[in-house]
Amino acid sequence: MRVIAGQYKRRLLNTLPGNDVTRPTSDRVKESIFNIISNEIPNANVLDLFAGSGSLGIECLSRGANKAIFVENNINASKNIQFNLDNLKINSNDYLLFKQDASKFLNSSNFDFKIDIIFIDPPYLSNWYENALMEIEQSNICNQFCTVIFEMPTNSKIQLQSNSQSWTKDDERIYGKTKIEIWRRGQTE
Repeated sequence: MRVIAGQYKRRLLNTLPGNDVTRPTSDRVKESIFNIISNEIPNANVLDLFAGSGSLGIECLSRGANKAIFVENNINASKNIQFNLDNLKINSNDYLLFKQDASKFLNSSNFDFKIDIIFIDPPYLSNWYENALMEIEQSNICNQFCTVIFEMPTNSKIQLQSNSQSWTKDDERIYGKTKIEIWRRGQTE
């Protein structure tokens, strides 16, 4: 796996062996995502939930994001993210790394800044997608105009609850068994 563009372009990222711990986003899918949101990245605060190798947050830092927050519950994956950040010599002021469950992180996070872009790529067998927008809304972590990018199996669906009505699905793309959905907050269709 590699960084596609920006300051760390073509630099390799370490991934854990096998697909039982992490499932790295393919270059094709990652390139598509970043083509869609490229104008939103400079100076953005990004959150990489279920961060795996940290490739999405690192890609954002490479393209000029202000800060990346990585949340990964698996200890080996969390150590691997730190290895990738250290290997690229990314300034420790530019990121935060939490070894924590995504829901617990959202329920307990409190920063002096708001998040502009959130990447959500939980294990494919997870039902975390179902209430994701509700959990994000309840966490009060998002900027007024926030973008959430989901990577999920093609048969998964994002549910809107009564407290998540300010979200609009802006884009959907399918790549083999992978579906990308981009949701935006505070923007009407």
